[in-house]
Amino acid sequence: RVAITAGEVDTYGTVEPHTLIRQHIDYMHWYDRAKMTLKDIHNTQYVSCMNPTAGSFTINPRLQRHFCVFAVSFPGQEAQTTIYSNILSGHLELGKFSAPIKRTLDKLLQASIQLHSKVNSTFLPTAIKFHYIFNLRDLSNIYQGILYSTAEVTKTAPDFIQLWMHEASRVYRDKLIEQKDVDTYDKLIVDVCKKNFEDVDESVFDPEINIYTHFSTGIGEVKYAPVASYPALNAILVEALENYNEMNSMMNLVLFRDAMEHVCRINRILESPRGNALLVGVGGSGKQSLARLAAFISNLEVFQIALRKGYGLADLKLDLAGLYMKAGVKNVPTMFLMTDSQVPDDKFLVLINDLLSTGEIPDLFADDELADIISGVRNEVKAAGIMDSQENCWRFFIDRIRSTLKVVLCFSPVGSTLRVRGRMFPAVINCTNIDWFHEWPEEALISVSTTFLEELDLLEPEYKPSVAEFMAYVQLTCNEKSKQYLANDRRYNYTTPKSFLEQIELYKKLLGLKHNELQQKMDRLLNGLLKLQSTSSQVDDLKAKLASQEIELKQKNEDADKLIQKVGVETEKVSKEKEIADAEEVKVDGINKEVSIKASDCERDLAKAEPALVAAQQALDTLNKNNLTELKSFGQPPPAVINVVAGVLVLLSPPNKIPKDRGWKAGKLLMAKVDQFLDQLINYDKENIHENNLKAMEPYLSNPEFDAEFVKSKSLAAAGLCAWVVNIITFYRVFCDVEPKRLALAQANSDLAAAQEKLATIKAKIKELDDNLAELTASFEKATADKLRCQQEAETTQKTISLANRLVGGLASENVRWAESVEEFKVMASKLPGDVLMITAFISYLGYFTKGYRDDLMNNCFVPYLQKRKKYRLRLCVDTTA
Repeated sequence: RVAITAGEVDTYGTVEPHTLIRQHIDYMHWYDRAKMTLKDIHNTQYVSCMNPTAGSFTINPRLQRHFCVFAVSFPGQEAQTTIYSNILSGHLELGKFSAPIKRTLDKLLQASIQLHSKVNSTFLPTAIKFHYIFNLRDLSNIYQGILYSTAEVTKTAPDFIQLWMHEASRVYRDKLIEQKDVDTYDKLIVDVCKKNFEDVDESVFDPEINIYTHFSTGIGEVKYAPVASYPALNAILVEALENYNEMNSMMNLVLFRDAMEHVCRINRILESPRGNALLVGVGGSGKQSLARLAAFISNLEVFQIALRKGYGLADLKLDLAGLYMKAGVKNVPTMFLMTDSQVPDDKFLVLINDLLSTGEIPDLFADDELADIISGVRNEVKAAGIMDSQENCWRFFIDRIRSTLKVVLCFSPVGSTLRVRGRMFPAVINCTNIDWFHEWPEEALISVSTTFLEELDLLEPEYKPSVAEFMAYVQLTCNEKSKQYLANDRRYNYTTPKSFLEQIELYKKLLGLKHNELQQKMDRLLNGLLKLQSTSSQVDDLKAKLASQEIELKQKNEDADKLIQKVGVETEKVSKEKEIADAEEVKVDGINKEVSIKASDCERDLAKAEPALVAAQQALDTLNKNNLTELKSFGQPPPAVINVVAGVLVLLSPPNKIPKDRGWKAGKLLMAKVDQFLDQLINYDKENIHENNLKAMEPYLSNPEFDAEFVKSKSLAAAGLCAWVVNIITFYRVFCDVEPKRLALAQANSDLAAAQEKLATIKAKIKELDDNLAELTASFEKATADKLRCQQEAETTQKTISLANRLVGGLASENVRWAESVEEFKVMASKLPGDVLMITAFISYLGYFTKGYRDDLMNNCFVPYLQKRKKYRLRLCVDTTA
């Protein structure tokens, strides 16, 4: 299947796709330019279609000669009646509608055909109105909307007629680009209704509001029903906007009447099967914001490409592939929002055209991605009762995309870009529902400006209505003057809603800026007047203050002199005590040196005993429960072993109870409890051995066999005991030699402590004296500082009195002039809103016009308008007679 008009004609008048098709039909092959080989393609037939009203009309005769051409004309009235009668009658039967509605069906079909015929003949396509092409698709869209109806909502024939009028208006009226075309259409549909529904009251054909939505009873309550009133619709949309702002970035929208209608229209498109929208309006008309709000109401996620440097066709394909996976595999309802500023290259629209027309974009997925898609939807295809072939899975995927992915294009009608794109990419027009955004009416302009001016605290409430009305008047007047400018001078000037919003922002900014400037000038003069008044009244106070400061200065001088004397006395006391302390400190140093010498002697002598003590400890380490038990088990040990045990018995015995029987039996009795015996050895008081014990040990120590090395050959445990006895007695003897020195050292330390205590007492007294001296010194310094401060304050007061007298005398004449200037500034402040309003209007709109148009707008339009508004008249500083 080939859309023969989809190709673009190049510079040479040929269409590349047509040439490729002709080559294949003529020669049954193509050349593979990558592999440089010939590809033969057989068993292929071509079925082509051509739209005579859109796309390219250049068909090469060498290609056309291969086709049998059939002209498919527009279905006749009888065919249309048959088609749509069957569809609607089936809907009414299944929906169990009332009998009067069913009887109205034939008249409604005739009215639809007549209205379509009149629209087709009245609104003819032109270069500007290129999209004024009405065909069977438009009739189908009308009936598609009627199929949303239910017997619960549409109860009577007038309800059914109003539903039909609403759907027809959405299909035909929303495409119209001029207000006069809209008025013509409104007259046409009323005439058709009067002609075909003669038995119905004419008030049905002109209701105050005729809007059907899927949220007429509230967000989330899906029911296609009429809106009760504009206030009710406003309440629903305001709630939806608040919910949107809680979940998304803030949108500051003013929901005036036109804006609410556009939201309803966009929502209707998004809720319809395969509903895609083309929103056409100048910049600032609210296309994107209203589309986002409508998508939020329809529970659609919004996706918009983010242009960046180097963003090209490949990046767009990646984004679209992600959208396809999201909508087709994950089944997430999504709205793809795209503006004309996001189309840097018309090649982007090739992909969008394919997406709108068939849903299939060539080369969007790689082979492995296609396999993932097929496997991703296979289970759902099976669940739907369809054979899970690859072709069926792909078709299921594409159908789901076309139902869940909604495309909303926001384009501007300025220039020829939209017209050219509509011709090059027919699906942009044919496969979308067009909603044309007209100029904001006066009611919308006033509503928007009033809303934004409510935030302006600098503007008094009684001025806000007149400012809002004047801003709307300026926008509408400049629109009319721009048409006159184009007719007379052939020059375009566009005044868009964005211009109006910029006018409001400029007014708020300028009013704040000029108010601050004027307020600063007033404050400066008022401060000057206050200073003059306060200076005159404060001179006497300053003189009294100077007198008291002089008295205080005299007292401060006396206090400082007294403190100087006290400081001298205390300084002398501290000096004497420091001499005593120095002498005592020399004495302490001498004692300290003596103690150090004695301490070193003791430590040196004790160091000699240390090896014996360590040897005794090491001897004990060789003893344990096992070898002592072994020693105790000897029946008749050698004499050397008996002597060792006897020596231990002597050392461990009290001085007055040294046993005379020191045989092996007494030794075994001593070692009866091995643990207790070991504990006695470890904790032996080695520094206090009695003389009786030492005398009893002499025979053993003088015995040459009383040696650890000798005894070791007899018993290891006995050798350890022998070494312990010998080293303990050696340690005691050295310790006894050192003891007098230790006593002398203790006495020296005692003398040193007494001397240090005396020195500390003297130093404490010195510290106390130093603290008193420091306190007196600080008091003296403070008194001196107070005296200087008091002196400086007195001098400052004297200078202030002198300056005040000069100021009052020198500015006496300025007092009157400043007061007059303040009154003038107050008058200017009262007229500031009007002046800034005129300046804002001039800056926002008149810059593009020539001088004649500027003067005409200012002198004959803007100024007279404000002067005639007696109710909300604004005061102006401008010369209105100029």
